[in-house]
Amino acid sequence: MARLLFGLLIVSTALVQATVIPRLNPLPVAPDFVLVFLFAWSGSRSLRESLFWVFGTGILLDVLSLDPLGTNALALIEVPLLAGLARQRVLQANILVPMVLIGIATVIHGLLLGLLRSDLPSLWSILLQSGMHMLLLPAILLMVRIAHR
Repeated sequence: MARLLFGLLIVSTALVQATVIPRLNPLPVAPDFVLVFLFAWSGSRSLRESLFWVFGTGILLDVLSLDPLGTNALALIEVPLLAGLARQRVLQANILVPMVLIGIATVIHGLLLGLLRSDLPSLWSILLQSGMHMLLLPAILLMVRIAHR
C-alpha cells in the first residue's frame, strides 16, 4: 500500500512540478520536489527499489519536459546512491547528515542535468536550489516516514 501511495505522490508531484510551479513561483529558482521525495524514499528502501523509482520517474520527467529520453533518469542516478549513505545506522540519529547529502545530490543533479541538456545553469542557482532542498528535507522525511508505517 505504501508503494502505491508513493507512486501516486511522485506522479502527481512530477505533474505539478512540470506545469503549475513554474507559473506560480516568484523566485528565480524552483525547488525540485521530485528529487527530494526520491531521496527521502530511497533512504528507507533498498537500492534496487530506489533505482526502479528513479528510472520510472526520470522517464516521466523526460516526457513532461520534452527532454531526450533518459536525460532525467541519468541525472537522478546519484540520488539513491547518496541516500544509501543516510540509511546507515550510525547516520540515522542525526538529521544533518541527510541534509548535507541532499545538498550534494542536488549539486550533482544540477550539473549532470545541465551537461546532458548542453545548457549549464549558473552555480549560484544550483547552490540556491541545494539550500532549498536542505530546508525541505526534514518535513518531507517526516511525511515519508508517516506514510511508510
